[in-house]
Amino acid sequence: MTSTLIIGATGLLGSEMAKASGHNGDRLHVLVRPATAGNEERLRPLKEFGAKIHVGDLDDYDSLVRAAGAVDRVISSVHVDSASEMTLVRAVRDAGVSRYVPSAGFGLDFAAAAPGSVPPLDLKRAVFDAIRQADLPYTVIYTNGFFSTWVATLGDLMRFGSSPLPPEEVTLYGDGNVPATFVSEKDIAAVTLRALNDPDALRSEIRIAQNRTTQSEMIDLWRRVSGRSPRIVRQGGAQLETMIETAPWLGLLRAFWIRGETALETTTPEAGTLYPELAFETLESAFMAMASAKG
Repeated sequence: MTSTLIIGATGLLGSEMAKASGHNGDRLHVLVRPATAGNEERLRPLKEFGAKIHVGDLDDYDSLVRAAGAVDRVISSVHVDSASEMTLVRAVRDAGVSRYVPSAGFGLDFAAAAPGSVPPLDLKRAVFDAIRQADLPYTVIYTNGFFSTWVATLGDLMRFGSSPLPPEEVTLYGDGNVPATFVSEKDIAAVTLRALNDPDALRSEIRIAQNRTTQSEMIDLWRRVSGRSPRIVRQGGAQLETMIETAPWLGLLRAFWIRGETALETTTPEAGTLYPELAFETLESAFMAMASAKG
């Protein structure tokens, strides 16, 4: 039986990774911070899968080596800074795991995104370069847009974390007709576990490019499914560029809705083509669930 360590298993994506790993029959291991280790409510779902709990921190090299050394494979599902990612890369290398899925891949396909346009993405590139230089047995999964981040906000990243979601007012970027692609966290986990069991995915990159839609189409679909009509505020590309100058992370909005980088064809194999047996959740089904939850 294969053993898998999931870092960030109490988060939204990490919890889906834990479920997928448990259903896959893996011996599940998770790394949690000391503050989380005493929170039985957060750990209960993981313990129900029989997870072995390791206590550590992404900046604590020794704790990472101990946890990674106890398993065959490591999945990182946390968003951390470059220094922490580099510490994890060293620990995974020294532990000698058979496969590593870094969080650096969860997002835009590097082959499509323009260097220098989104600083957080450039940090991920640096981490991936370190992974390749260390000759780690990696598999990188490019996800493009998460449902929880992009679909729940109707494509307006500025609304993330606000309430209610989907929002009652949404900013439409550019002309609203540039396509992007989106995937649920559950489907990201399914692709990841399928790739981990695929020997051909060793030292390779896979992209998920499902649910291709424009922001205008996404908003219209939400109207049809929910019967609600969010107020639309239009923002041109020049206005967005001014905002990016002071908040560089907003370059993600440019990548999605101005440049259409998530929908560009690249040489990276697409998950739906590689694994046709996988069924992906649709935007309509996600919106139906959201509408039902809102009553």
